[in-house]
Amino acid sequence: MPAPDYAVEIAALEAAAGSGELTVESEGDRVTYRSTSDLLKMLDYFRTKASAAASRQPSVVTLAVYDGG
Repeated sequence: MPAPDYAVEIAALEAAAGSGELTVESEGDRVTYRSTSDLLKMLDYFRTKASAAASRQPSVVTLAVYDGG
C-alpha cells in the first residue's frame, strides 16, 4: 500500500484558510469545521503527517573511495 499523499488535503485546507471558509472539499469529501482554529489545527496535523512521511522515504547514498593508486 503506497504512502498517502497529503498534498491535496493541505492545498484544500490552505485555500479555505486563505478565503475564510470553514467548509473544505477534497477528494469527494466535504468537511465543515467549527472554527478557523479547528481548520488550522487540521492543517497543522496534515503538514506534520506529510513531513513524517517524507522523512521515512529511503535515501540514496553513493560512496566513492580513492585509493591513490
